[in-house]
Amino acid sequence: MTSVPYNPVTLDADLTATYLQDARSVTAGLEDATVDLWMPTTRLQAMETLWVLGHRLQGTAGLYGYPQTAALAGLLERLMEGRASLPETAVPQITEVLERAVSCMNMALDRIERGEGEGDVGLMFAHKDGPQHVTALLKAHPFELKARDALSDLREEQPFAVINAPIWEDFGPEAAELTAALRQGLDSDTPDLTALFRAAHTLKGSSAMVGLQDLADTGHALEDLMSSAREDGIPLDRALPLLEDGLNVAEAVLAHAEGRLGSQTDRVQTYRASVAALLGGQAPALPVTAAPTDTARSETRLSVRVDSARLDGMLDDVAGLVASRARLNGLFLRQQALSGSLDAAHERVQRTVRDFEERYLNPHLTPGGSMGTGTGAGAGMGSAGTARPAGDLQLQDRLADFGALELDTYDDLNILARAVTELSADLTEIRAQTAQGISALGDELTSLEKLTRQLRVELSRARLLPVSRVTAPLHRWAGRRDDLTLTIHGEDSLIDAQHAGPLGEALLHLLTNAAVHGGQTPAEREAHGKPGRLQVSVSARVADGHLSVTVQDDGRGLNFEALRQRALQSGHASAGELATYTDDQTAQLVFLPGLSTAGQVTQEAGRGVGMDAVRDAIARMGGRVNLRSQPGQGTAITLHVPVAQQITDVLVMRVGTQRMAILASQMQGMSVLEGEAPAGSVDLNDLWGEAPASVRYVARVALAGENGAGTLHLLVDEFLSLEEIVLRPAGTLLGSLGYLSGMTTLNDAAGRAFPAAILDPAGLAQASARGVRRAERRTAAPTDTAHILLVDDSLSVRRHVGRSLERFGFTVTTASDGQEALERLLAGERADLLLSDLEMPRMNGFELLRAVRSSPAHTGLPVVIMTTRAGEKHQQLAMELGASDYLAKPAEERLLQRRLTALLPAGKVGA
Repeated sequence: MTSVPYNPVTLDADLTATYLQDARSVTAGLEDATVDLWMPTTRLQAMETLWVLGHRLQGTAGLYGYPQTAALAGLLERLMEGRASLPETAVPQITEVLERAVSCMNMALDRIERGEGEGDVGLMFAHKDGPQHVTALLKAHPFELKARDALSDLREEQPFAVINAPIWEDFGPEAAELTAALRQGLDSDTPDLTALFRAAHTLKGSSAMVGLQDLADTGHALEDLMSSAREDGIPLDRALPLLEDGLNVAEAVLAHAEGRLGSQTDRVQTYRASVAALLGGQAPALPVTAAPTDTARSETRLSVRVDSARLDGMLDDVAGLVASRARLNGLFLRQQALSGSLDAAHERVQRTVRDFEERYLNPHLTPGGSMGTGTGAGAGMGSAGTARPAGDLQLQDRLADFGALELDTYDDLNILARAVTELSADLTEIRAQTAQGISALGDELTSLEKLTRQLRVELSRARLLPVSRVTAPLHRWAGRRDDLTLTIHGEDSLIDAQHAGPLGEALLHLLTNAAVHGGQTPAEREAHGKPGRLQVSVSARVADGHLSVTVQDDGRGLNFEALRQRALQSGHASAGELATYTDDQTAQLVFLPGLSTAGQVTQEAGRGVGMDAVRDAIARMGGRVNLRSQPGQGTAITLHVPVAQQITDVLVMRVGTQRMAILASQMQGMSVLEGEAPAGSVDLNDLWGEAPASVRYVARVALAGENGAGTLHLLVDEFLSLEEIVLRPAGTLLGSLGYLSGMTTLNDAAGRAFPAAILDPAGLAQASARGVRRAERRTAAPTDTAHILLVDDSLSVRRHVGRSLERFGFTVTTASDGQEALERLLAGERADLLLSDLEMPRMNGFELLRAVRSSPAHTGLPVVIMTTRAGEKHQQLAMELGASDYLAKPAEERLLQRRLTALLPAGKVGA
């Protein structure tokens, strides 16, 4: 390549650091992409990556004034540009070129970092025989070596991810996560079709909402396949190849949306035709080839924009933490010095005590064992048989000439007392210094706590996004419809960035349900005095650390009768249970998996996926869902989610032997319980099944309701402490308990950690209204085991259901039809409950039921009909003939056990 004259460039240090950081990331990417060239599955993507990185470095180096690096990067760009493919034989040759070019770029960056400028990069490349390898590559695999024409006919429009950058920032990671989850689920030994179906449904709906129709069509086709496989329409092993192909298509569509691949519309249509052929009982159409995957692609992480002023504030907090650490280090050194003084004092005490013990507690160690005078204190140190020197004798004679008043004398007790006095003074000084150190340490810890709290708050705020980021796609979704009007309020409310994606999915499900299930014809709406188009509103507000988003429509409301019928048909509830349900309880049936009241399956509804997905998504965020509906007037659904993964303050309370807490921001006051408890109070001892203390306390907690704020009174045994905790979701096991905001970990007095529940006031109020109480422990054993007579003409049903009943603890006998069952009953065989099918030879279930009710001995016998005939006509006839309950096959085991236990006479239970 032609060498460009070298002129050193001097840049500002910050600009140089920025360039070096960017350029080194490019060279690292070039090295990774070079490795990917050797793998056939990633070769095409690696070629695209090499072109992009070469183009990027050429522009960056030229902008910062490094023309030789820019020229070499431009060569790499042109080498990769326009190549539709790269044969296996060309990989070693192009690798030689890339390795030499990257080596020269790194050498230039090293020189720039040392302040020497980029150097003569072209000459470096020539010394490494780079031009010769380029020539050999072009001779072996020629193509037109020219710069890309920005106005070429081959130019594609800007990628979807670029045009819709704000949408893609949330949707891109979500779609990638869903496709990864689908692929992981399909690769498992036993694919969970229900979970996979839900993921495909979510992918389809989200794609349609943001306007990526190819991906929505692919998701719809995947959904059709999984639905048929789940309902045994086609064997799973026949569906798996096309499911794998569908994921390849979905990943290719995503790559196209990011500008990494060309249009995939034809491929999507081919795939849809293949799925339609398979579902129609024909051989699939043309096979769909696998998409090149980018195995080196790093995990996508969510990004947020942070105001520079907020970053400055956090940096100030970090500076305060650094200063606090330095002060704590100084206190530590002072404590080390005090520890050294204590060690020295301890050594003096030991030496003094040891000398005293040697003289008096062990007298045989001194000559004669007698107490000497101060002047003779050292006499005992010698051995008894040792002769004294002449000089010592003379000194002894001269000392004897002094009178008692001419020289003070000190015996060993005087010496010990003086030593103890000196040690006492030293210890007093050390104690004073230790007290000062502890006081300073306490002040420093208080300051450190304030700093960490402030930094925690700033970091939490930095992760927050306005709800408008979540609702922006909703405006676009509504703009493509002509059957509704959407209004959104509170878009300036804030939500944690990690919750934005799941919340957007949930809102899409709710809007789709409002449009499909709540929509009415213009004539119906006019007859009810409503505007011509469905009115849907989304309102968001923040209170007590939680975001509440309400989706409300003025449509037809829930069809309670259809919900009851579908719940019966799906085996989720029995006719007897459903007859006792209030409208509010019936409304909760919409959260059952697989339940839909849509008349037919469409791309938007009819598959039984929606509300259960909403509830599960909100529960994973540590939130809850409330639903209200009035037939003919509309439906309102409120999502309550924490604004962020909270590090917050809580008030810890004791209830019997249990420890639990409430958010400090929700506390209004506390007092001793005197006299009767306030009306509407919730006794937590009663809820947890704990014996109350002799002295009780009342916690007044803020209760946010739809009609305004209120106060809830909680009865507890003791208020313990105010703690700063990390609030986490309750998880799958405890997530169904509506009175829990989440869980945390606390420490007891001994420092041992234990889990503690964080209470939700709204959930506690609902639990109290429903009369939720912990069941009292039974002290007496069951008086008798229930006997159940199971009647069904199918041997497999008798075996399967019979084993389930035996696992419940019941004694089971079986009959193959109604005639056999009736004969056994009339012969005196014991039966505490009769569980019968409808369609049987000789005597069907209706005839058996009529005969049993005609027998005086069996008029009170509970009779439960369990059949595949879940229609209202069959159900009504059975109930008129005296059936105690009516279940649809296949009934859930929990439902079967619950209903049979409820219908058995008192004292008749499972073993």
